[in-house]
Amino acid sequence: VETDDDLILRRTLTGEGRSRCFVGGVSVPVRALASLGERLVSYHSQREQTRLTEPAEQLAILDDFLDDAASQAKREHEALWRSVERDRKELAEIRSSSEARLREVEFLRYQVSELESAGYDPQELSELARERDRLRNVTDLLQATAAATAALASEEGSGAIDAVARASSELETASGYDDSLRRLLQRLDGLSAELEDVLYELRSYVDELEADPNRLEVVEDRLAAMRALERKYGDVEGYLEESRARLSRLENLDDETAELEGRLAEGERRLGDLAARVTAGRQQASGRLSEKVQENLGDLNLGNTTFRAELVPVEPGPSGAERVEFAIQPNPGEPELPVRGYASGGELSRIMLAIRLAQERIEPGATYVFDEVDAGIGGETATAVGAKLRELGNRNQVLTITHLPQIASEAGTHVIVEKEESGARTITRIRRIDGEERRRELARMLSGRIDEASLAHATELLAGV
Repeated sequence: VETDDDLILRRTLTGEGRSRCFVGGVSVPVRALASLGERLVSYHSQREQTRLTEPAEQLAILDDFLDDAASQAKREHEALWRSVERDRKELAEIRSSSEARLREVEFLRYQVSELESAGYDPQELSELARERDRLRNVTDLLQATAAATAALASEEGSGAIDAVARASSELETASGYDDSLRRLLQRLDGLSAELEDVLYELRSYVDELEADPNRLEVVEDRLAAMRALERKYGDVEGYLEESRARLSRLENLDDETAELEGRLAEGERRLGDLAARVTAGRQQASGRLSEKVQENLGDLNLGNTTFRAELVPVEPGPSGAERVEFAIQPNPGEPELPVRGYASGGELSRIMLAIRLAQERIEPGATYVFDEVDAGIGGETATAVGAKLRELGNRNQVLTITHLPQIASEAGTHVIVEKEESGARTITRIRRIDGEERRRELARMLSGRIDEASLAHATELLAGV
C-alpha cells in the first residue's frame, strides 16, 4: 500500500449484505482492516471500561509507563521465559520417561546389531539375484556350454579349433610360394589363440557350475534374509543410520541432561534478575501513573478520590513476578478498594478517561473513540469531562458519541445522526451542524424542547460560560 501523509481505511456494505474493505485504496481482508484499525484507533465504550477492571489490562496500562531500560528488561524476560519453559518441559519429559528410554535403548541395540551383522549391501543383493538365476538354470547352462565346447574341440578332430589349425597348416606351406598369404596366416593364428582362450574359459565356467551343488540353497537363503530386512525396515541403510544416531543420543542422554540442567539453572537465574529489574521499573512506573491519574481525577470532579496502582506479588510468569491492582479511596478516611469491586459506571468512566489522558502524554497524536463516556454522569461532572475531552482533542483526534450537551458543546466539530423513513426503508444520515442549528440542537439536548431558556443555556455552553 502506497501512502502519503493520509491513510484512509474504508469498508463498503451492499444491499445484499456483502462488504469490501480497503486500506489506502487497496482491497484487503476484513481481518487486516480490523487489525490495522486497532493499532490506529483507541476505542473506548462501556464494554471497554469493563476491561479496565481486568488484571491483564491493568498491567498493560502500567507497563506503558515503564522507562526504556525496564521495557527492554520486560521484553528480554518474556523471550527468556519461553526458552526456559521449553527446557523445563524437555527435562521433565526426560525424567518421566527414564524407564521407557532404557527399553528403547535395548531395542535399538538389538536392531542395530541385527542390521550390522546382516551386512546388508544393495550391490550384493543385485549380484546374488543374478547368481540365483544362473544356478536355477544350471542344467541348461551345462548343456549349452558342453555343446559349445564340442563345437570348438571334439575328440574326432572336427571342432573349430582343429579346422583353424588345418587351415593354418595349409597356408603355412602355400605362403612359401606367395608372401601375400602370410597376412591371412597371421590372422588365423590370432583366431586360433582366441578360440583356445574361449575354450579355456568355458571349461572353467563348467567347473564352477559343478563345484558346489549346494550353492543355490546358500544364495537363496541369503537373498531371503536380505529381503526380510527390507520388508521389516524399508530403507535398510537409512534406518540403520537413523537408529545409530538415535541410540548414540539416548546413550549420551545423561550428558545432555546434565547440560540441560545447567542451562536451565542459568536461565532461571537470569529470569530472576530480569524479573527484579522489571519489578523495580514497575514500582517507579506505578508512582508516575498514580500521580498523573490523580491529577486528572481532580479535573474530573473526583478530587477527593485517591488513585493508586498497587503491585501484588504473584507466582512468576512470562510477564513477571507481580500483577497490578488499580485501587481507589473514594474519600479520606474510607477504606481503599479495588476498582474492579467498587467503581460505579460514572466513576469508572472518569477513571478510564483519567488513565487515557495520562497515557496520551506518553504517546500523543493518537486517534480516540469514546462511546457513551458520559454514562452515569451529568451536571458539573459532565462539564468537567467535556473540558478534558477537549483538552485531549487539542493534541489528538477524538470522536465522542454522547447524549450530554455539556460534552457536545466542547466539540470542535459537531455532527448528528438522523434516521428517516423513505418508503419501506429507513435511512440513516450523518451530517455536520454549525451556527444556529447547532445552538438549537444543544437546546433540545438540554431540555427536550427548544425555548428561550434552553436556547440561552445553549448559548452559554457554546461560549464556555
